[in-house]
Amino acid sequence: MNKIYTLPCLYGIGFYHNKNSAISYVDQSGKSHLVSQKNKVKFIYHNFVFLRGLEFLLFGLYFFFKNIIKMPFEFKQNGTVKSVANSLNISFKYVLYAFLFLVGTIIALLLFGYVPIRLAVIITAYSSSAVLNRFVVAVLKIALLYIVLLSVRYLTPFRQFYRFNACGNMVTFDDIHRPTNFLNYLVFGFCFSFFVVSMVGLTANSFYKPLVNLLISLFCFTISYEILLLLENSKFTWLRKSCIITSFLVNERPTNTEVYISMSAFNEVKFMNTNKRQALDSQNFKDGEVSFSSIYAESKLKLKNAGIDDDSELDFLLCEVLNTKRGKLRLITKIKSSQKKQIEEAIKRRISGEPITKIFGHTNFYGYDFIVTKDVLSPRQETEILVETTLKHIKGKMRVLDLCTGSGIIAVCIAKKSDASVVATDISSRALEVAQKNADKNNVKITFKKSDLFLNLKSVKKFDIIISNPPYIPTSDIEGLDVEVKDYDPHISLDGGDDGLRFYVDIIESAPQFLNKNGMIFFEVGKGQSKDVSKLLEKDFENIKIVKDYSGINRVVYATKKTKRK
Repeated sequence: MNKIYTLPCLYGIGFYHNKNSAISYVDQSGKSHLVSQKNKVKFIYHNFVFLRGLEFLLFGLYFFFKNIIKMPFEFKQNGTVKSVANSLNISFKYVLYAFLFLVGTIIALLLFGYVPIRLAVIITAYSSSAVLNRFVVAVLKIALLYIVLLSVRYLTPFRQFYRFNACGNMVTFDDIHRPTNFLNYLVFGFCFSFFVVSMVGLTANSFYKPLVNLLISLFCFTISYEILLLLENSKFTWLRKSCIITSFLVNERPTNTEVYISMSAFNEVKFMNTNKRQALDSQNFKDGEVSFSSIYAESKLKLKNAGIDDDSELDFLLCEVLNTKRGKLRLITKIKSSQKKQIEEAIKRRISGEPITKIFGHTNFYGYDFIVTKDVLSPRQETEILVETTLKHIKGKMRVLDLCTGSGIIAVCIAKKSDASVVATDISSRALEVAQKNADKNNVKITFKKSDLFLNLKSVKKFDIIISNPPYIPTSDIEGLDVEVKDYDPHISLDGGDDGLRFYVDIIESAPQFLNKNGMIFFEVGKGQSKDVSKLLEKDFENIKIVKDYSGINRVVYATKKTKRK
């Protein structure tokens, strides 16, 4: 079942998906707890219209009362209730909940049954229309429900309850529509059933009338579920927002605390889809231990608030600290306090603008691991397009030159994925040291030379391919770059001169004399530079091609050396 449900929970929130449930709540001391389990109870009618609405109603009520009973809350014991509990040999908490439920039911019957009818009689005293009387009763019932819900929202326990409920409307799985929220559905269903039952106005005898009204109400709830499902999944924004007519009654803007606690439960039920993952109860944790779902939620929230909303980045960070692979990350149920501190420190550094590659000193590129220091540019994912495009044109033991190699990632990938003989140059001695370490780390042989482009290559044999990812940021644009780039990448690896084309001009001017017949040249270019670089290539190169990156931006320009130079 590709559906997630948000379910009510006392001082917290619960999520249910594919027989997995997770509840996160706050106890009386203010400490948060997380409990997850694989349920025997499952939705079996989720694909059947009408039946699924009734099933959701019954399951939501079951989930709510089950978890109220299970939660470890202590109550001041009333003498009468305590004596009843003792005489029946039942837990005081169970008797108290039963008593409150009974009182609540009686009040509800009076408030939404007797009172509206009596008021309607007074209001329609001068009218003989039965339809008008029923309509007034319906309106009064709905109005009273609105008044009650609007009144209790000012009570502290209910305000927190509604804040948690609102969190359930904010989260989604990547492949799932917004969760169906039980409280939103419950209020909408009550309003709809109040109206229908009142308008039907059965005149059956007193024995059958409650039963028939109950059946009509249940049918109204099934209709309500289908209506909400259509509205929530509508492609029209105004239809999706129309749910607020009733949902605002049980929702209030959450604080970061409720969002964090809710995200913990949401992450847990999401991770529970991994079959080998074990259920947990944070009450059984040792001192200092914390659930992985909680630290994941806290970290994600901090990064998101700092404008960093990339799950792959967070996963990489966690894998580094916890020394595990990404595929096994979701199997972790709890972590130690020392690991929590390491994660918090890494998150703090990331929020300050330091890239993850520099925090941990290495990164993954094209499936290989590379050392990254402050002396080299942190590799970008789009550079993989440059590598991929070049590899398609390498045949046998060609000679390849990588200009401005930096950390050596391009040269290493070419050497790993082909039989080419690779030479790599850079003007920075420190960058070349890092590049050599990366070559050794990945077990490839590359000839590294310190050179300002072709300056120290006069006596070297010609090449079949020249590849380069040179500095291409215009000088005036560097200060406007993200902190993680301008403050943590060497400016020598960024600055491409006044127009960003300085290195392309120099490379293209000298490249033909270092290329064999039919030799090729490959460049990575910045956004908006592909036409300018292509124009520069036209003098000595032909068959100029442009390749887009993953975002649809022109990222790679390559061409073939002309047979005869003009």
